[in-house]
Amino acid sequence: MTRGSEHPAALRAQVVAAVLAGTSIAQAARQYGLSKQNVSRWVAEDGTVGTVQVLDIGELILDLLVSHVSAIQAQLQAAARPEWLERQSAAELAELVEVERDTTIRLLAGLERISEPDRPALDAAGASENA
Repeated sequence: MTRGSEHPAALRAQVVAAVLAGTSIAQAARQYGLSKQNVSRWVAEDGTVGTVQVLDIGELILDLLVSHVSAIQAQLQAAARPEWLERQSAAELAELVEVERDTTIRLLAGLERISEPDRPALDAAGASENA
């Protein structure tokens, strides 16, 4: 593109999407034949870089967890039907129980509260000094 000419909106969107996906500004500029200043300006004008909040990611993880638990519930309800159970071998039932147990343990382990080693603990001596 020549200097001062308008770039197509589709190109701008593609470049900004590449940066949002993790491509560096310098890499995107090289890849699309643009100046780093143009790419930086487009990304800044877009305003979405750096605005993804941890809360949004947490909500996505929670939604995924809820979907996974719902799927496990549906599988267990289907597996609990007597006519289905009678058609399964002991080995298949053991494998099902093992998989469901492992999944449950992993889900529960993911919910375990993360310890905060950098958080100072108040001891009796420290509490009395501030009193």
